[in-house]
Amino acid sequence: MTQALDLEAELAAGAETPKNDAADAAPAGATDLSAVLDTAAKRQGLAKLVAQLKRVMRTLNDGDAAKAARLTLKALDTAPDNALANHIMGICLQKLGRLSTALTFYERAWKADPKNPEIYLNMGMVAWKLDMLEHAEKFFRIFSEMAPKRIEAAINLGGALRDQGRFSDSIEILRAAVYARPEEPALWNALGTTLLEAGDPDQAGVFYEECLRLRPDFARAHHNLAYTLEMRGEAERAVEHFQQALTNPDSPRDRVAMTHALSLACLASGELQRGWDLYSVRLDPLYDDATLYAIAPPRWDGADPSEIAGKTLLVIGEQGLGDEVLFLNTLGAVIDAVGPDGEVRVACEPRLRPLVERAYPQAVVGRHRTIAREGREIRSAPEMLEDGQVDLWTPMGSPARAFRTRIDAFPAEPHFCADPDRVAAFAEQLAGFGPGPKVGLLWKSLKMTAKRAKAFSAFEGWAPVLKTPGAVFVNLQYGEVDEELEQARARFGVELHQPEGLDLKDDLDGVAALCKACDIVMGPMNATTNLAASVGAETWIVHARRRTWTMLGADALPWYPTARSYAGAGYRDFAGALKAVAADLAARTVRAGAA
Repeated sequence: MTQALDLEAELAAGAETPKNDAADAAPAGATDLSAVLDTAAKRQGLAKLVAQLKRVMRTLNDGDAAKAARLTLKALDTAPDNALANHIMGICLQKLGRLSTALTFYERAWKADPKNPEIYLNMGMVAWKLDMLEHAEKFFRIFSEMAPKRIEAAINLGGALRDQGRFSDSIEILRAAVYARPEEPALWNALGTTLLEAGDPDQAGVFYEECLRLRPDFARAHHNLAYTLEMRGEAERAVEHFQQALTNPDSPRDRVAMTHALSLACLASGELQRGWDLYSVRLDPLYDDATLYAIAPPRWDGADPSEIAGKTLLVIGEQGLGDEVLFLNTLGAVIDAVGPDGEVRVACEPRLRPLVERAYPQAVVGRHRTIAREGREIRSAPEMLEDGQVDLWTPMGSPARAFRTRIDAFPAEPHFCADPDRVAAFAEQLAGFGPGPKVGLLWKSLKMTAKRAKAFSAFEGWAPVLKTPGAVFVNLQYGEVDEELEQARARFGVELHQPEGLDLKDDLDGVAALCKACDIVMGPMNATTNLAASVGAETWIVHARRRTWTMLGADALPWYPTARSYAGAGYRDFAGALKAVAADLAARTVRAGAA
């Protein structure tokens, strides 16, 4: 067996982005192996190797994982099959974020020493972060059998089950562990997280609070409680606990994630200037969801608008399509700040170009391009940079820091406009669907991960709305919808009319025109509802919680003057929200009939 490791290439590649953040894991990879090393020196006659590996562990404890990996590589040159050397190389690589390669060395260590529980713990942790959840569960179950009294067993097995959506199994394991070890704060925290992911923030909060009673300085528990409070609509209390979490985060990556969460809580509570200042952390490469940029000119951070006066400024999209639509609310203010002596270039999602060009003819509009490297998105706009005339660039979210620090700073008119000819053509088509208000409906996102699904009601939850007498429903939902359309006919006796001659996913200029032709557009906050509201369509948006960061402490979305927000009494109270939507729609249809 040989190590076959190009360590310098691994170091140059940088940390992999985990596919799963393995939230609230009991950490592995930092085990004190000194006793094991001493035993190996005495029983196996490995004094020289053990001395090398002890030096590695001291170097790891000093925080220099790269140097530790180089030292371990030298040890492996002389003992390539040694279980401890391979195990420690796995630990070094895991600390460096080279997860896939770390797993290879853990497997080598396991083959040489299958009775070592720490190896299973480490393999489980890496598999969890790589989103190999069934493998992680298997490794954690073996570890649990070999070391049943270790709290890492319950915490990590419970977490792997939770991330598979097996909430009952996770709760059972963690609840038993809490009963057995009620003095362990990490167990209370882990059970709180499972309850939170299962959709019960009220119960989760109880467990986080008990965790903090036992350990008041537990940064992760403060972060988790803050997130729970935010979900419950208590943004001000959330800010307090996010701040406490930031007093002693476990790692630089945790500090970045917690700062980002604090920024959103500040925005949700109406602290706009502070929120936008902190929101800059979303661009930190340590933030797992950061969009990275390959753009040579200096970046304008949005703090001082005088810095862009008379400049050629590139404004480039970030995050998803809905985010671009939302943040382009500031483009008019950017153009004014640059002034007639400068130039604004906009690199947007290609499907948005007609809308941006129509609304802002004074801007030069192009597209951005994105490539994937090491699990990260890297974005640029080569066609807009090739002439070398760009002085500064900024992501679309940054200008809000200068121009949207008060609710009254938002424009009273929509920031996009639909093609009037296409609006008229769609209005004629809608008239053929019969009398009554035309209601454009959507109910989900194209990317419906388990995490994202929490922001959306199940289709059957829309029954009270769909059964509204006198309303005419138009399907605006892109993607696979045949099952829901048939369900509407069979269960609710409602036809969701399909617009003709329109690609709901790719023809965004047409979608905007169709939305504007409708009397009302309603659905969760996704790309289409953002688009509808941006062109001034009356848009009713259903939220999973009463207060979101995009509402900026207001009762509705200040980005869109024609948008209304609906939420129930508690988190994911879609029944309450949709009951209110149904009542308002019924009143609208009565008024339309009377007219």
